[in-house]
Order: sequence, then structure tokens, then C-alpha cells
Amino acid sequence: MIWSFVAGLLDVDCDETIIKSLLQSVLGQVPIAELCEEVEKRNRLKILLPFLEATLQSGSTDKAVFDTLAKIYIDSNNNPEKFLKENDQYDTLVVGKYCEKRDPFLAYIAYDKGSNDAELVKITNENAMYKYQARYLLKRSDLALWSTVLSNENLHRRQLVDQVVGTAIPELEDPQPISVAVKAFMENDLPSELIELLEKIILEPSPFNDNPSLQALLILTAIKVDKSRVSSYIEKIDSYDPDEVAPLCFG
Repeated sequence: MIWSFVAGLLDVDCDETIIKSLLQSVLGQVPIAELCEEVEKRNRLKILLPFLEATLQSGSTDKAVFDTLAKIYIDSNNNPEKFLKENDQYDTLVVGKYCEKRDPFLAYIAYDKGSNDAELVKITNENAMYKYQARYLLKRSDLALWSTVLSNENLHRRQLVDQVVGTAIPELEDPQPISVAVKAFMENDLPSELIELLEKIILEPSPFNDNPSLQALLILTAIKVDKSRVSSYIEKIDSYDPDEVAPLCFG
């Protein structure tokens, strides 16, 4: 088979020009996945670049072509970020794993592209990329995923919450991700962290300063967690429903 023949040529350190010429002569006749696997074992993927680009131009939709091109662009620093963001054909798990030790940010891009939740959370935790994880969580707006990262067992929870409150939330203008985040903090019984989140949304400039429901929730949460804050909140905000909140202040 041609792919094993190419592997043999690499093993005897054959001139690259000969190998490239051979590959061009069998364009469209080679099992791409097997060829790429054997060449990758020998750390010689770059030799395949002309062959793979020609294969792509011929109209191939073989995922192995896109996976290997991504790896080559990553290793050669040939604008890999653009390829990973714009191309929809590569396997995000395969390419993300390839990136993890080379460039964690590129792994994050791949996992973000594929909505690979577990892998993205792992790589961002391992590399203290909490800002990116926070943005991803708000974009995904998945309560089950929120519950995973807000669990007591997550050693990275405090750093993540800091980035959610301090960086990711202030960047938003869409109320939906914020609504999901607030619900997640409530469902995971994090009242102190919820107060931090609501203070950022309501007391600092944001599109949600005058949201009545969020204002009421801030006051009600403070009543449960830290009553010393309540009078200050009542002085600063005025869009909540007093008839809803007042009876609880005297409870």
C-alpha cells in the first residue's frame, strides 16, 4: 500500500522531494487517514502539506485532510487561529487534543468550536484560563454545565466566579445568558456569590441596572445572607416592587 511505502521511505530518510512527487502522482488514490497516521508517527506531517492542499482543492471532504492540515498549520504557526475558528470540517476533539501541550489557547478555540464542554473546562482549569471559561459558560447557557463548574468539588470555582463577575458579565448585552447564570447560582445554593453577581449587574453601569426582578432578587438574597447590606441597596435602587420586598424586610 502506498501509505506504508511512504512510511518506509521516511524511515530510510529518503529525499523529501521524491516523496512529495510520489504523493502528487497518486492524488485521490491514497487512504488519507492511514497515510497521515503513519507520517505523524514519524513527526513529519509538514511533508504532506502540498499533497493535502491539492487534495482539498480537488473537492475532498475527508475529515482526516482537515485534521492534518490543522495540525500542520499549528506546528508551522501558519495562522492556525483563523483556520480553527473558520473551518467547520475538522474534528474538534482530535485537533483540540493535539493542541493541548502545544498551545492551550488553540485547544480552547477548537473545543469552543465543537462545544466540547468537558475538554474545554479541563484545559482552561489546567492553564488558569478562567476568563475564557467564564465567557464560554455564559455563551453556552447550559444549566447542567453550570452545575458542574459550580459544584463544591470544583477546586477552581472561586477563580471562575471571579472571572464571571469581573470580566464576562460586564461584556454582555444579551439578558438571556445572565438570566441563566443567575438561575445557576441560585440552584447551586451560592447566595454570597449570587450577591456578587447581582451587584455587578445592578450597582455598576450595565444594560440591566433597572431590571425590577434582578433588583428584588438582590434585596431578597441579602435579607437571607447579609441583612446589613439591605438598607444600602434600598437607598441605591428603586425599580423593584416595594409591595413584594417590604414584608420580607420585617420578617
